Amino acid sequence: MKKYGLWLLTLLMFSCSTPMDESIIETWWINSGKVSCEDLGEMTCLQVQSNETLDPQAWISHPEDILGFEYEAGHIYQIRIKISDRQGPIPADANSKIYELVEVVSMVYDPSTRLTNSYIVTSVGEITDPKDPFLEIPLSFYFDATIKFFGGNLGCNSGGGEIIVNDGKNLELRLGRITLKACPDMELEKAVSLALSNTRSYEFENEELLFFNEAGEVLITFKPVD
Repeated sequence: MKKYGLWLLTLLMFSCSTPMDESIIETWWINSGKVSCEDLGEMTCLQVQSNETLDPQAWISHPEDILGFEYEAGHIYQIRIKISDRQGPIPADANSKIYELVEVVSMVYDPSTRLTNSYIVTSVGEITDPKDPFLEIPLSFYFDATIKFFGGNLGCNSGGGEIIVNDGKNLELRLGRITLKACPDMELEKAVSLALSNTRSYEFENEELLFFNEAGEVLITFKPVD
């Protein structure tokens, strides 16, 4: 009986002195591009979600490193991670959790990221090699599939907006703020703005980027800068 009591006391002492492992395993999706972290200056964050099936609208920023995970932009990952509590005093700039890679379940190339680049407009409608009327230089645009932004020279004024749909084939754009420069001729700017607004799909062909309307007609073409 005394031996049993001694064994029980030893077990209780060991349990009290040894922290319990309360880590959990979760399955996460990792997006193909990072985004700027809010309130963290120039830092960039992974975009993650823990849904069972991928939801393109459910990404949230994750500023913490995932130990053992080697991220490569342009791919969508599904991974299993271990989340555990950080032991000991936690520094003011540290998270109370530690994230560690358990397994990469899948790694798939995201075709939508190919759109990200700088371009020169080579044609819009019947107009070929359009140029800025003041600077006499080709119209240029930049598309960023990661942060869903585009911007460039519309033909006189500069404008930018949001990429609403982009899955590597289908594409919808929404023009936002535009400068208010007095332009001698607005025909080119109207043509470019209308082409962007009516775009519903795109493809790369013979080293050019082509935007199409809903009927499959070419609206505007671009040449990648690099």
